[in-house]
Amino acid sequence: MKILLTVLIFVTSLSLYAQFNNSLFNNFENISENDSLKLNFDISNQNFLHNNEYFNNLYDGYTYLGYSLLPNLTFQPVKNLKIRAGWYLMKYSGKTDFWKSVPYYNCQYKFAKNINLILGNIYGLTEHNVIEPLYSFDNQFTKAPEQGIQILSNFNHFESDIWLNWENFIVPKDTAQEQFTLASTIKIKTCNKNNKLQINIPLQGLAYHKGGQGNYTTTNYLQTYFNSAIGIEAEYRLSANSEKIIGTKNYFATYTDVSDTIMHYYSKGYGFYCTLFSKFKNFDFMIGYWHSKHFIAPKGDFLFQSVSSKYTIWWEPNKQIVTTKLQYSYNISQNVKIALRGESYFDIIRKNFDYSYSLFLIVNKSFFIKKFSNATNKY
Repeated sequence: MKILLTVLIFVTSLSLYAQFNNSLFNNFENISENDSLKLNFDISNQNFLHNNEYFNNLYDGYTYLGYSLLPNLTFQPVKNLKIRAGWYLMKYSGKTDFWKSVPYYNCQYKFAKNINLILGNIYGLTEHNVIEPLYSFDNQFTKAPEQGIQILSNFNHFESDIWLNWENFIVPKDTAQEQFTLASTIKIKTCNKNNKLQINIPLQGLAYHKGGQGNYTTTNYLQTYFNSAIGIEAEYRLSANSEKIIGTKNYFATYTDVSDTIMHYYSKGYGFYCTLFSKFKNFDFMIGYWHSKHFIAPKGDFLFQSVSSKYTIWWEPNKQIVTTKLQYSYNISQNVKIALRGESYFDIIRKNFDYSYSLFLIVNKSFFIKKFSNATNKY
């Protein structure tokens, strides 16, 4: 395995995605001046089967079968401001009630050519492009929708996503704890976007906090955890405008517990995540190697961590995992996408094999209702 790790690090030069091709879940749309004063009715629908077959002491496997639905009205009152309002629903098969049923509101302000400010519900989850050890893919089926504030920027040689996801709000003398995640992902792009070879430098950081000054419960301690990742990622397109791509992505990740009272067995840790990937038309493939010591990430996938969500006295200080992912995706139409995915995780130290498989059907459709006149009354 040391030879495999050496080879992966040596070929560090070629990534298209921060972890895997999850772009089919993306909902972000840039503001167009031509859409001023337009009123649209939009439907976002995700149908999913995501089955985790896990056999370990860290995390129980779950089967997520169901759908999410977001009907909403979108209106652009001026050329650089868009408002979206609707209702978000998530339903699991076999459950009578909705898992999530909450109002949805999004205000997007484009205050510069390449910079957007989002307030309310933000463009989150897989759209943040955070690596799996820091941010679990399963959040897509349990944590939606995120809400808070977000700043998105995209330039020729620089792009970033800075966000605050406020997960639990409290008032004075509340017995619950406030919870929020403050994070950023930055990508420095060293090559011209038209080059066949693209080399990027990613910087990722997440801070998760539980506490609050208004909390009067003495049994709940203030908790603050930091995770970060820095690396190099690149892709090589086999020919101009080709859908055949090969690449590699490599990260060094850290964990630090800066809480007043340390709750976990480990207060600091690190990990290396090295992957190779390829994309050939409708197929995406990735193989990766994770090596870590004393690593914990509150928002990350539990299979990469040194602590257990099942047993309070179970720790795995050192981790060595080989993971593979294969996905077939197909655009049925401009507004409908389908994807099949398989994933495997082999723990080298404990000789443990876990896997998952998924089916996704994504529908995003916009219906034009009316364009209002900009004429003013004349006296």
